[in-house]
Amino acid sequence: MQNALGAATFNAPFAEWTTERLDSWKEIASFFRREVRTVQLWERSEGLPVRRQYHKKLGSVYAYRRELEGWWITRSALSSGCAPRPDEVPKRPVSSVASAAVSTETARHDASAEPADGVYGRILLFPLEVVHSRRDRGPLQQIVDRFAGGLKDDLNLELGRLRFNPICLSTGTLPAHGTSTAAFMRNVAREFGAELYLTGAIRYAGNEVRVSIQLVRSDDSVCVWSDRFGTTLDHVFQAQAELAQKIAQALPEQMVRSGARSKQDRVVEQGPAYHAYMMGLHFWKQRTGTDLMRAVGYFQDAIQLDPCCADAYAGLADTYVSLSYNHVMPPRQATEAAQQAVDTALKLAPASRTVRHAEINFKTNCTWEWQAAEEACRELIDSGRIDARTLHLYASLMINFGRHDEAISLALHAHRIDPLSDSLNSLVSFAYFYAGDYDNALSFIQRAIELKPRFTMGHALLGRTEAERGNWDLAIEAFRRGLDLASDSTFLKALLAYGHAGSGDAHTATEILREIEAERGDGCFPAYDVSAVHAILNQENEALQNIFKAYDMRDIKMTWIQHDPRFARLRSLAQFQQIASSVCSGAR
Repeated sequence: MQNALGAATFNAPFAEWTTERLDSWKEIASFFRREVRTVQLWERSEGLPVRRQYHKKLGSVYAYRRELEGWWITRSALSSGCAPRPDEVPKRPVSSVASAAVSTETARHDASAEPADGVYGRILLFPLEVVHSRRDRGPLQQIVDRFAGGLKDDLNLELGRLRFNPICLSTGTLPAHGTSTAAFMRNVAREFGAELYLTGAIRYAGNEVRVSIQLVRSDDSVCVWSDRFGTTLDHVFQAQAELAQKIAQALPEQMVRSGARSKQDRVVEQGPAYHAYMMGLHFWKQRTGTDLMRAVGYFQDAIQLDPCCADAYAGLADTYVSLSYNHVMPPRQATEAAQQAVDTALKLAPASRTVRHAEINFKTNCTWEWQAAEEACRELIDSGRIDARTLHLYASLMINFGRHDEAISLALHAHRIDPLSDSLNSLVSFAYFYAGDYDNALSFIQRAIELKPRFTMGHALLGRTEAERGNWDLAIEAFRRGLDLASDSTFLKALLAYGHAGSGDAHTATEILREIEAERGDGCFPAYDVSAVHAILNQENEALQNIFKAYDMRDIKMTWIQHDPRFARLRSLAQFQQIASSVCSGAR
């Protein structure tokens, strides 16, 4: 098994992830290296995320690798010694939000202080990868494999002696081949409450052994320290012990100490409120209307369990923004709800990166305060507290401004942090799309869909890209696949109408528009995308009426109006220029 043992920037081949879906109990069991009966029991008793496809006579099961990985990470953390004991859970006042806020301010002040002498952050120790060559067969290969296992055990012992708080992850606790990605390692480390994780590889030639070790920060997958060590296999037990001691003593002490957090902070991150928050985050990332409503429920549960959970308020604000984007909630209602959530989050944790991200997202898409949003992005960058989400938000903002070269550069930077993220591949595609580079846009959105076949927004962007390339049949096919995944999405129906209109089928486009008008009230009507359909049908008055309606509704998609290629025919009109200028000036 190839596990997560290479460098922090290890990139698994994309081909591994095109087979993300597992289509039988046998494949699911093989993924976990368990028997079929075991995984079936997990589904019944522990909520293993297995889906079912029902046919006329029989049904079939299937699952997605990333959902299984997420479930496995959570299960492993809860079943390990990292779960908080009842007597460790801090007592928080819950009688009022105000008293809870005082508690959080105190806890945050303590957590931000320098760790006391001798206090270190947790280190998650992954199994070491042994790199065999094709010529290495027989006893030597087995000896090196056993050497790697013993070295990991001795290293765990030495780290404990030096009070580095190691968490040892055995090979048997990892799922099957294909989980060795930077994103997976980062998620495992976060779930175990580890600020850092240690990974490495063993290479050998004859009797000589070389071990390369990397210490990686779990927040952003940045390798903060690395070194290599050598030994021989003459006296295996002595070599293991001496090598483990050298590695442990070589670790940068101050760097490990700087990752330390208070015991209370770690316990809070592993409590029920934290796990409710993580579930909300998972469903928010799916972006379908149904999943977004689930996300709202989980974030609200997290807030009820811990009124001081600023990240849950931030997640709630992001979800309201996404509900508005998907036309599930009226934009003005979503803006009001998101405003309240962001304000509360800022009161609880004004310095939190997650909270600042929610603030930037809100100002970019809801209040159209782009200058303020850019200042907030720059503050995070200047402070060094950036991650892929920061770059994602900044790149999206640059698209709105029409600064396309900057948008592409930021998007590619985010993509390098996590190249197997469907949302970041989509972001790069988006940046290229609005820069008019449809070939590169097509390449990245296809990768995003390979990584996540049920990526509704990915199919929407694929269809729009094919439309701009003049491939109307392919565009219609992509829009239909998106609708198969989210049949209640009115904006996808509007995109399908756009595809038919572009292909010359005005009759079908008009029929779809009538269906949209009959389904949705004014509050959730996708006026922006409907306007694009009228524009391509050369119905100028109807296009302007809907674009004004989208402006009055505060439709999030209005932020792209200045650069959206669908409105090229309207840009010379004074009325269109007036409303586009109002949006792009950041007017409220």
